[in-house]
Amino acid sequence: RISSCDRIRKSEAPAAMLFALPLELPSPMVLQRLCLFVLLPLTGHVSGLDEQCKDPLFETHWYGKVGYATRLGGHIQEMNSIPTVKTGLTLCPQYNGKASCCSEEFEREQQIYYDYFRNDIFPSKLQRISVHEQSVRDVMNTAGYTAAMQVEREQLELALERFNPVLHPSVNGECFRTLLTYAAGMSCFACRSDWFAYVTQESGQVLRVHVHPSVCMELWSECEVFGEAAANLKQALLDSALAKQAKKQVEDLDMFEDQQSLCGWLHDSVSLHPFRKPTEAEREAARRGGGGGEEDEEEEMGRRLKQEPAL
Repeated sequence: RISSCDRIRKSEAPAAMLFALPLELPSPMVLQRLCLFVLLPLTGHVSGLDEQCKDPLFETHWYGKVGYATRLGGHIQEMNSIPTVKTGLTLCPQYNGKASCCSEEFEREQQIYYDYFRNDIFPSKLQRISVHEQSVRDVMNTAGYTAAMQVEREQLELALERFNPVLHPSVNGECFRTLLTYAAGMSCFACRSDWFAYVTQESGQVLRVHVHPSVCMELWSECEVFGEAAANLKQALLDSALAKQAKKQVEDLDMFEDQQSLCGWLHDSVSLHPFRKPTEAEREAARRGGGGGEEDEEEEMGRRLKQEPAL
């Protein structure tokens, strides 16, 4: 990709990647809207020059942050101390030639945290669904299944069938591509020197990032089909007494129930924590599923961050 919204391409996910995080971009129509990075500015917010690169969402990477100068395994790359013009940004090139808080060095950190979402956080959810599916299938090998009535067996079979669309890339692909694009956009939000005009704060903490309603509409348009499949799966599992005997926990998919739930979940889990690390459980689940793939990770990061998708 050369610019944020040019030369958008799509391709089908490999057949073998039944629940791996898709690698390609969202549809051109969605990107044309998301590329606008639509935020709702608030009035009456001003900040001094020395505060413009101190977005609390990225506090661990503030310039000169006491206690964060080093970390195990290497030095943390910091944001600019004040808005500075750079011309070599490759991950968020829309800030080239503008005074921003990002630098070529800081892009290494953006890469790291983007990879967490791409390889661990998002793929782990699909992998946990797969693990639960196998656990439900294992019920067929129990004495309870042998003694069950025919209608109970049919309900279990229906529940197992409902897993198929949820785990297939033709259903989950566009949705999870858009989730990843959203995460990439939040990473680029670190570059904004006027960040304070788009958030609600209290006692130095960001409580809300103000997102334009149209962004949620676009997100839901890409996730509605997956949300319907998730709802059908949930109902089938509730209807099956045998499925409830599975030893593995049901994965929570309520965030895909409707547009409001999806946007609320993304806001709380991504917008308010754009630089979060995966939990050990997420890492382990992603490792079992093979993560999001390893091909051309830096190139993939560049493609997504150049879009700076809307929040």
